Amino acid sequence: MSTTRNLALPLIAAAQAQKHVTHNEALSLLDALVQIACLDKDLTNPPAAPAEGDRYLVAAAEPGGAWAALSGQIALFQDGAWTGIAPRPGWLAYLVDEADLYTFTGTGWTSFRSTLTVLQNLARLGINTVADTGNRLAVKAEGALFSWDETTPGSGSTRLTVNKQDAGKDAGLVFQTGFSTRALLGTLGSDAFGLKMSPDGARFVQALSARADTGWLTVNGPGPALAPLHIVNNANGDPTNNALFFENYGNDTGGTFGPVVVIKTAVARGSAGAPQPILKGDRFFGFFGSGFHAGGAYSGNAVAFNGGADEDFTAGAWGTYLDFQTTPLGGTARRSAVKVRANGTLELQPQASPPSAGTAAGQLVFDSTAGAFKGHDGTRWTRLTNQPCFAATASSDTYLSAGTWTKIAFNATDSNDQGVFHTDDKRFVAPEGGLYRFGATLGFKRNGSSAPSAFEIRAYRNGSPSGRGRGAATGSLVDGVTAIALDTVLKLDAGDTVEIFARLSGADGYAAAAESLFAGLQIAAR
Repeated sequence: MSTTRNLALPLIAAAQAQKHVTHNEALSLLDALVQIACLDKDLTNPPAAPAEGDRYLVAAAEPGGAWAALSGQIALFQDGAWTGIAPRPGWLAYLVDEADLYTFTGTGWTSFRSTLTVLQNLARLGINTVADTGNRLAVKAEGALFSWDETTPGSGSTRLTVNKQDAGKDAGLVFQTGFSTRALLGTLGSDAFGLKMSPDGARFVQALSARADTGWLTVNGPGPALAPLHIVNNANGDPTNNALFFENYGNDTGGTFGPVVVIKTAVARGSAGAPQPILKGDRFFGFFGSGFHAGGAYSGNAVAFNGGADEDFTAGAWGTYLDFQTTPLGGTARRSAVKVRANGTLELQPQASPPSAGTAAGQLVFDSTAGAFKGHDGTRWTRLTNQPCFAATASSDTYLSAGTWTKIAFNATDSNDQGVFHTDDKRFVAPEGGLYRFGATLGFKRNGSSAPSAFEIRAYRNGSPSGRGRGAATGSLVDGVTAIALDTVLKLDAGDTVEIFARLSGADGYAAAAESLFAGLQIAAR
């Protein structure tokens, strides 16, 4: 009997008797094969009470009973007997008990669901949208979930891997608004991990970059990071942009501090697992600044602000200091400028002399050469403390010949701050420029029966009469009683000298040592 090519349905032959039998057989096969729905595929023997028209996939390699020799076929119960129908490649059968669709490959039945779970080498896949050559996987959904596989024993972890060919390529995630890129995240053009932002999809600004070798983080710059946290304040040319800005709202419940931004450091010697006490000189924090110079490089740390320990730390003693350091004009060596010490004092660090450049009204300096604090009034430096002063006397009478100005031999001092009076050459030497006030007194002593008619005193500056101030007594000079005095103010430069001279007129005599005094002090520096 002839059959059809694909389903092997019996064909009615020409002049065939009982054509209805062949026709009915073909209809029965169509009924069995079209929209195949089998009850099970895991039985090795026929069920005990099958119903008319029941179908099963005989997947067992060696089935028994009435299914013997039907392995791989569709078993059909019809007219009280089991009939095997040999499948052909491409046939589909629905398994009722598994709610799964099976495909016959030519050698066996394969689950369509399992086929979907092992899809490989697909050219593209679109889920709720169309994939294209640029986006071979396209998903249109409100969300996507990647979770660990609880059906297969494993680590319980989930990883999404994005791989690139080499370091110079991109491996990243693109975030868009209306299909215009606003952020790029990943290893972009290098192995450093970075985040780039864009306001328009065309111009991109580096927001974050983390070095691949150290993990150090650069904020607002492409790197490489120069510290575990490196902040680059490029700000697109905006000099008012803040590199760091801390903002805090609210209040503490106790009301002790109010709204406050806290920046805290904690230091210890040793290690994290075994900390050791810090010692005098150890720093809690340090803020340092350097700048790019005309030589084509960055300077050293030209300015600094440090806080540290002013003593070895114990449970009951932890004295501290603050140290502000700057670099002088025209120099490259940073030095301490101001310290706040553990005892509460403000300490201006000594300088050999007041600075000549960069001065302004209100500045203070400690001049170590003068041993004094000085202040600048907008025009000049003025000594504020430790003014030069002295009081000198003569240990012997000074002989005065008639009509001759003679230097008084002051050779001893009652006080001599800063050593401004030189007893060896019997004169005052100005330690710095300024205004100085001088006073001197001399007593008359007769030489035998001589009777001078006048007794005079004056100040000499740099070996010549100063022209400012003069004292005199005339008439009958009384031995041991007559005295003369001088009070003058002189404007001196550093190194200028001042001496006291006296003169008798008409006869000789002496300036008595017992009545001698030469004193002076600085009243203003310049």
